[in-house]
Amino acid sequence: MSAAVAKLAQLRPGVRGYTVADLHTLPEVGPRHELIDGSIVLFPSATSAHNMIARWIAQLIEDANPGGDHVVATDQSVTIDDHNEPRPDIVVLPAAYVDDSPFPVDGVQLVVEVVSPTSALRDTEIKRVLYARAGVPFYWVVVPDPDADTIALAELVLEDGAYRYATHYTTEVFRTAQPWPVEVDLAALAARTARARRPSAAS
Repeated sequence: MSAAVAKLAQLRPGVRGYTVADLHTLPEVGPRHELIDGSIVLFPSATSAHNMIARWIAQLIEDANPGGDHVVATDQSVTIDDHNEPRPDIVVLPAAYVDDSPFPVDGVQLVVEVVSPTSALRDTEIKRVLYARAGVPFYWVVVPDPDADTIALAELVLEDGAYRYATHYTTEVFRTAQPWPVEVDLAALAARTARARRPSAAS
């Protein structure tokens, strides 16, 4: 039994489930964790492929950053309220929070989730509702498919309290103007990932 699971077994959730304060008593070692509607979700460390894709996309967003008002971070916890503290793969946050962890959702411009086999429902459905409720204006869902050697990206834009698709799972060159002009060549990123998986085949 991991230290996080052992600590979790000692906690007594209230009527609305666990709180952010409960979450922060869990040790940093062991499984990663986040709080979704009062439920603490433990999940294993991401694969290197998952982290590479998140890092490459985060770098493209950062390189396109036109100013210093916002920064781009990866794998950081965002406090939404007392019962919600997700941990998106990429987040564009106000520079004022650059030294804070976790930091409040206020002023967050974009969250990006890279889907893994254990997170598909959370990333495509549950967090879609959660981030919309929190008022995050832009949400990207990135779906790698190692069998097809593709990476798909959906861009969702907040309108009237709910997200609509501005881009519906493209696997080619993705372009957007929000939160600033960014271009992501998804086919090129997928090819880089494929080469990393099968270096002998690329030589």
